[in-house]
Amino acid sequence: MTNDVLIIGGGIIGLACGVELKLRGANVTVLCRDFTAAASHAAAGMLAPDAENITNEAMLTLCRRSRNLYLDWTEKLTKLTSLNTGYWPCGILAPVYKQPENKQYKNANWLDKHTINQYQPDLGADVVGGWWYPEDGQVDNRVLIKVLRTAAENLGVIFEDRITVEAISQQQGKVTSIQTNAGLFHANHYLLATGAWTNQLLPLPMRPRKGQMLSLRVPDFVTELPLTRILFGENIYIVPRRNRSIIIGATSEDVGFTAENTPKGIQGLLQSAIQLYPQLENYPLQELWWGFRPTTPDELPILGNSHCDNLTLATGHHRNGILLTPITATLIADLICEQKADPLLANFHYSRFSTVSSTTTPMLIPATITNGHRTPEFQTTVQDSPLIIAGKSFKSRLMTGTGKYRNIQEMQQSVAASGCEIVTVAVRRVQTNAPGHEGLAEALDWSKIWMLPNTAGCQTAEEAIRVARLGREMAKLLGQEDNNFVKLEVIPDAKYLLPDPIGTLQAAEQLVKEGFAVLPYINADPMLAKRLEEVGCATVMPLAAPIGSGQGLKTTANIRIIIENAKIPVVVDAGIGAPSQAAEAMELGADALLINSAIALAENAPAMAYAMNLATVAGRIAYLSGRMPIKEYASASSPVTGTITG
Repeated sequence: MTNDVLIIGGGIIGLACGVELKLRGANVTVLCRDFTAAASHAAAGMLAPDAENITNEAMLTLCRRSRNLYLDWTEKLTKLTSLNTGYWPCGILAPVYKQPENKQYKNANWLDKHTINQYQPDLGADVVGGWWYPEDGQVDNRVLIKVLRTAAENLGVIFEDRITVEAISQQQGKVTSIQTNAGLFHANHYLLATGAWTNQLLPLPMRPRKGQMLSLRVPDFVTELPLTRILFGENIYIVPRRNRSIIIGATSEDVGFTAENTPKGIQGLLQSAIQLYPQLENYPLQELWWGFRPTTPDELPILGNSHCDNLTLATGHHRNGILLTPITATLIADLICEQKADPLLANFHYSRFSTVSSTTTPMLIPATITNGHRTPEFQTTVQDSPLIIAGKSFKSRLMTGTGKYRNIQEMQQSVAASGCEIVTVAVRRVQTNAPGHEGLAEALDWSKIWMLPNTAGCQTAEEAIRVARLGREMAKLLGQEDNNFVKLEVIPDAKYLLPDPIGTLQAAEQLVKEGFAVLPYINADPMLAKRLEEVGCATVMPLAAPIGSGQGLKTTANIRIIIENAKIPVVVDAGIGAPSQAAEAMELGADALLINSAIALAENAPAMAYAMNLATVAGRIAYLSGRMPIKEYASASSPVTGTITG
């Protein structure tokens, strides 16, 4: 059993996990940057798996299991602290303005207009009926998080406040330390519960989803609470508290970490709330606030094991963080303390964003046209999986660049023809609007193409580190909030453009500490490749020949050794001049190729890009298919054994 756990994040998930781990005998330390900034402070505290009509079966199961734990869990917290958590199984009404076609819904009761107004008088005139969800409820989230903090302190959990985590140091598949503004922290096991800020530390697909909220106060002249049930309307919810506050929320805005309330956001909430419950128009305003939901692409949490043996993930709860707190604490404590993985966790593993089953699957070979005759599409079974880099999945194994093209239009056409999903961008050239890079940021659809910022032009490790940081910010400005990738180049040699191995290693070590997914460009040096892997690089990118030379594979022997020993993807970079050379590199077992000059400098760049695409695919299939052995003597393809003679 692990007896030393360091939790990164002091929000409600981190606190609940800390309490549960401590109750099971672990020594727990929590690193907390700003207790009041956690999304749990900004929530409404609804416990509404049924009212939200969650369609994902695994998520619905997880939410209902957590809701069913709430009574016992909050009673346990009260015993630990002698404080009330504000848990209230009040049920939820979901009024509607249009008659539904189907009035049968699991775990809900349909109420017509007359009946719903008996349940809750004074609803808006437009309400025609609604659903009653008796098992849903609420908890006062601000009270709950304070109770959890008190419970953790009473149990002996150590808190390190005002700590900013700068990087997670990793070596050989393990976290070795946490780098912070207050120095290094060490533990046997680490739990990442950093919510919307997760991808600042690991390249996980997490982004903030801003929610604006407000509260009203029931006037003193109203003697009894006018609302005793949550009203869950269309794009609005109204949550009454026993302390006479009424919470109204919430907007859902994809604006990054843009702070503050806006007139548009608050006006929209008030209009919808007053339409649903008109009495609110005369209630005094009490408070305005906002928060950032931690949101993944599928809006489901990331729970369970990570790519490191001693790092567990509990993040990305989106709008259900309060609801999912008890079950998250239970499942995570089971996993860390007892190595017991609930089967439900498999549905929330981080790898769902990056992996497809690596078992033998059919690969569709496309139809082609040769000499006017169309060859048919057919299927063959080839065991393969997507290209996985730093936990992110890519279908294409060809990467391209954006430099050396005659114009932007040719570059756009070539990128499209290549079928690539990763495009390198020289950060310095974009910043300075160097020739050929004007308007580059707007030239490509960055919602479909993953940017690989490149430290091209950097002669020292210090320069490369600084430019890598700028590249990460550039990716964020283009909407890739979770992009921590960087192609690392440290090249002091102006004539031959050969990378500096010492500077590359120094820069890679620092960038990995800062949470970058580092893809270093190197000489085909097997020892350097292994060292870069050990410090935590996401790939190694050995050159086939000098940059832009088109000489083809001049380092075959060393690339073979690198591929043989690497446990991370090997991307052959620089020197490929023709599709035959691209296919040859893939046949060696390279995981991917990065090709720029051979495409950009071709007479017909888009056609060459397409040819490189086909060559990459062909080389990969050939490698997976297993070529015939090389023999020193002839072997007839039509043997005479068993044939009729005489």
